[in-house]
Amino acid sequence: MTTLYLFPTIFTAGNMFCGVLSIILSIKGNFTEAAWLIILGIIFDGLDGLIAREKKITSEVGMELDSFADFITFCISPAVLIWQLIMYRYKFPGVVVCFVYVFFGAIRLAKFNVVSYRQQGLPIKSVEGLPTPAAAGVIVSVVLLFGALTSEGTLSKRYITFLITLIPWMLNFLPAIILFLAFLMITKIRYPKLNNFRLTQKVSFKLFSLILIVLLLFISYPESSAFIIFSIYILYGLVEYLFRSYKIFKERKSRTINE
Repeated sequence: MTTLYLFPTIFTAGNMFCGVLSIILSIKGNFTEAAWLIILGIIFDGLDGLIAREKKITSEVGMELDSFADFITFCISPAVLIWQLIMYRYKFPGVVVCFVYVFFGAIRLAKFNVVSYRQQGLPIKSVEGLPTPAAAGVIVSVVLLFGALTSEGTLSKRYITFLITLIPWMLNFLPAIILFLAFLMITKIRYPKLNNFRLTQKVSFKLFSLILIVLLLFISYPESSAFIIFSIYILYGLVEYLFRSYKIFKERKSRTINE
């Protein structure tokens, strides 16, 4: 008999609802509101996993449902949003870029499900490939900064000026940025699994201070901080990959010399 746990499923449904409503608002031309709904979907997705781990309640049906919600909110919704805002100008090449993003996102989610089934019950500290919420976060944060530039539907009137000046450049290179994000989702680059936290776990004072600073930054500069947070997460994976590759190269070189 198919069963679902109530509270995780509520947040999964909330995540999916945000994705569907974001698509509708994108079609209507309400781009900033559509972008914030995807951010809200990211929050619901995190709460879903947090509650499931806290209460130790997971099911195969719940995992599949969560993937479907992620596919809608973090793959299809950003593609529709960015198509309606910018990519339609590129005509068929724009369609191809959006399709590649959605397709690679689907591969990323399918790959994560396979790994989760194989490692069921074991803690997963890192994942291979950029998570779909982070990829979607970068896209929608660019849209939010564009909204800040045009003063449409913004939450705050405070912005980091340097980021606002980068918006024209980012819009010009948006197809390349989207393809880069799509490529990152299917690579073997490791990214930390941030939703491993538990509400009752102990944290160091440094980590608590960092979380507090991030929250204050987001409250003060919501549009700007969204871009900064997701960009730092992506750069962390790239830097860690380069550092790990260099370390392996040095070890192999040292082993060859010794032989």
